[in-house]
Amino acid sequence: MKNNFFWTSLFLFGLSIAVYAQPSDNPLNQQKIDGVAAVVGGEVILDSDIQRDFVRALAQGFKVESNCEFFENILIEKLLVSRAKEDTLINITNDQVDRQVDMTVQRFLTQGSEEEILQFFGFNTMNELKQDLRSIVRDQAYAEEKQRLVTRGLDATPEEVRTFYETNKNELPDVPEEVSLSHIVIYPVIQPENEQKVIDDLKRYKREIEEGASFSTKAILYSDDPGSASAGGLIKNVKRGQMVPEFDAVVFNLQEGEISEPFKTDFGYHIAMLEKRRGQELDIRHILIRLKPTAEELLASKAILDSVVMKIDKGEMTFKEAALQYSIDKYTKYNAGKLMDSQTEEDRMDRSKLPTKSLNAITNLKDGEISNAFEDEFMNQTVIRVIRLDETIPAHKINLETDYARLRNLTVNSKRQEVLMKWVESEINDTFISIDEDYADCDFRMNWRKADYFDLQKND
Repeated sequence: MKNNFFWTSLFLFGLSIAVYAQPSDNPLNQQKIDGVAAVVGGEVILDSDIQRDFVRALAQGFKVESNCEFFENILIEKLLVSRAKEDTLINITNDQVDRQVDMTVQRFLTQGSEEEILQFFGFNTMNELKQDLRSIVRDQAYAEEKQRLVTRGLDATPEEVRTFYETNKNELPDVPEEVSLSHIVIYPVIQPENEQKVIDDLKRYKREIEEGASFSTKAILYSDDPGSASAGGLIKNVKRGQMVPEFDAVVFNLQEGEISEPFKTDFGYHIAMLEKRRGQELDIRHILIRLKPTAEELLASKAILDSVVMKIDKGEMTFKEAALQYSIDKYTKYNAGKLMDSQTEEDRMDRSKLPTKSLNAITNLKDGEISNAFEDEFMNQTVIRVIRLDETIPAHKINLETDYARLRNLTVNSKRQEVLMKWVESEINDTFISIDEDYADCDFRMNWRKADYFDLQKND
């Protein structure tokens, strides 16, 4: 598009980190790694943040023509984050963040091995990488939610979509081969003795902690929670509604220093200890042990789901009915199991970017066919899944007939961007902003420096 600023902004708000960019070719690498590039409200932008996001852009194949333009988009994102954290209508939960982190890591694993990913990002363990991703994903969620509130209520008429398409069709990208998918996901059937062993282990940890052992050490050694294990099971500033209801029901009824009995959530079994209560905020430690199915349990669970598929094939029930009755994916079970692309929010996904197991499952399927049951990961847990290939959409040049929904979304996004930029301009004047002199030559589109303040800094 001619307005590259618009498309860069959409990129920053919408895409997650990718793996295979080559930072050695990055012109931003010449900047100091740990310097403060800017402060926007309560948000600090480091030079390393700019480098990291630049790598994200390159890895997604995005051509960045101006470093200053790229930097300005980060300023916009941080202004959104700062204002979002002040907005009482916005609440980003730990569950929401963890889900997005898990989805991001799964996308990484479609592009390289765990060892390659850790080496690329400079971490020793996957838990360390996930912990770092949490802050990035949380800020992205804040920015997206504030952007949604600022631009809510916008729509596009068919005529506006047509006009957008005619104006931009020569620069719109080709559409790769896509697929529309539905799935059913079940937890493996765990035998009582397997489940009881997990409960007994947690009871033993509780007893040993009450007798003087360190809760933190036990969590580091035994907890399966990737977000808190490395921190000794510590989760700070927990508010009601941030965790799953079963977790809230236990921890908000503990006294300081008290350790719960083992309790179950969708993630597995926990014990939790209340470290500190500050009104309606808690600091807690917990140990999570996931239920790990045996080979026999996995085989039996696959047979159960394969039998469900047989009923569908025989016409004894529909896929929609089966998803509602059996699937544990609360985000799709009420929608006939229909999968959505988390980035585009459409039910069509780039076939080449599917997770490896999903891609393998549908490789030999025809439209309308259902895969055999296979073992997979979902929400950090082992599950059994089947996928139906609803439709294959061949690669093609984007057009109104085939891609109207996508073009409508692009049109609405264009309108949102106009509203967002007006909002940013108005908020700049009421926000503390400081930009490092290394960026003094940047000719920004907006008055980020607030010239008088910037000149005062230079004169000092």
